[in-house]
Amino acid sequence: MTSHRTTVVAAAAAADGTDVELKMVMRRGKSVSVPPELAAGLAPLAAACGVADVAAVARTVAALSGPRQQGMLDHGLAVAAFLQGLGIKQAQLGRLLRRCPELFSRPAEERAGVLFSQLMRLGLSARQAADCFATQPAAATVPSFDPAIAVVAPLLAAGTKSGGRTGERLLGDLLKKQPAAVGLMQRGAPALQHNVDNLLQLGLSKQQLVLSMQQSPALLTRPPEHLAKLEAVLQQELGADRKLWVKVLHMAARAASCSVATVRQRAQALVADFGKEEALRMVGNAVQLLAIDTSVWRQALAMWRLCGVSDPLAVAQNNPQTLEVDWLNPSRLANLLALQRLLPWKPSAAQVIERYGGYVAGRSARRVAGRLLYLEQLGLLQQLVANKPTAKREWRLQQGLLGSTKAAGKPVFISVGDVAIPAPAKFAGLVQDAQAWLSEDSELVNSSPSFDEFSQGLKQLPVWQRLWADAEASVAELQQQLPPELLRGMAAGTSQHGPD
Repeated sequence: MTSHRTTVVAAAAAADGTDVELKMVMRRGKSVSVPPELAAGLAPLAAACGVADVAAVARTVAALSGPRQQGMLDHGLAVAAFLQGLGIKQAQLGRLLRRCPELFSRPAEERAGVLFSQLMRLGLSARQAADCFATQPAAATVPSFDPAIAVVAPLLAAGTKSGGRTGERLLGDLLKKQPAAVGLMQRGAPALQHNVDNLLQLGLSKQQLVLSMQQSPALLTRPPEHLAKLEAVLQQELGADRKLWVKVLHMAARAASCSVATVRQRAQALVADFGKEEALRMVGNAVQLLAIDTSVWRQALAMWRLCGVSDPLAVAQNNPQTLEVDWLNPSRLANLLALQRLLPWKPSAAQVIERYGGYVAGRSARRVAGRLLYLEQLGLLQQLVANKPTAKREWRLQQGLLGSTKAAGKPVFISVGDVAIPAPAKFAGLVQDAQAWLSEDSELVNSSPSFDEFSQGLKQLPVWQRLWADAEASVAELQQQLPPELLRGMAAGTSQHGPD
């Protein structure tokens, strides 16, 4: 879809006599009117696609070139029928018309049929292909995706443990997960290959490049000159070397799509709050700090202060990854409240943030709060300890065991890390061991529900519903206490700045 701005001018009468509000639109930098007859001509196409707002369609089409406008009138209905024949429903067809009108501006066999067949050859269904165009509209100048496929597919095959899948199928998998990745395929093969070669020359392996591309497919569209400017900014502001820059590209690829001014502002903000040397160390441990708006981590610091943390900067320095996420999220507040309420030693909110902030921020509520509620149901909360080595040592002293004497029947202790980190199978084994130590009834142990079974009904449990409601209330309360500029900054930070 051609990007354009609109300015309200007047309400014009459509050809059928109904009042349709039309507007001036920008086309190639010039303000042009939206002819009423254009809306009338597009009405059948809009109806076929289930779009009631014909005026909005007319404004979008008026921003296109004259030949493309005429193409919409000449071929639009036939293209819509062709797409319906592929199995695309009317609601999705309407989204395509609004987001990618140029798809309807040429005969189906010249454009829509070619591009859809190329995506479907990668393993996408017609509906999945339509999602790609609705998410990332196809540029008018792209007649075929094959040249880009010839660059990207071999890269994916070389950088992925494919299990026998071809590069084309791997590209299809990527597009199913991230429809916007179709933007890669709108690039010319020489420019795309040049960008890939540059990234490899910087020091990324093919495996790392594929992982980066899966995070942010737009990385392959960033020209070498832009990446060089960003690297220079990090060297100037933080003293970063090439090794750190490669780590940013590998683990925080979205930063490469930011403008030079944006990356400079983020680096300078970190230096202002933490000092240059410490900011460099923190970015080395948490490269996503360069890919997020500064309001995200400044809001986290402010929220920690409200929760009673006496030195938020020290907490951030010890665990900079905790700054990478939005703390005003019910899932994170549910984790915090669950740890406060269910840990036997009843830590304060500040203590939870200081000691377990990484678990609160880095794990879902199902993983932390859900597992704690599961342990509560099984009667295992008493086995939770703040420090496992200390708990084991104290138990040995209580039993009168000295030195390295081995003891039979030693207890199974569970740490907060055991709750938050282990894979499901390891967590299940730990729970079973703890149950077996506490109970001599093996049948009772074996009859206990698994965590997967427990979690399927988690949202229906009254205790979970109360916890979640309290978390949402806590979010609302904290938002009222935070400075308005931080809340505004968070809202603005959800959109990424484009490159210079």
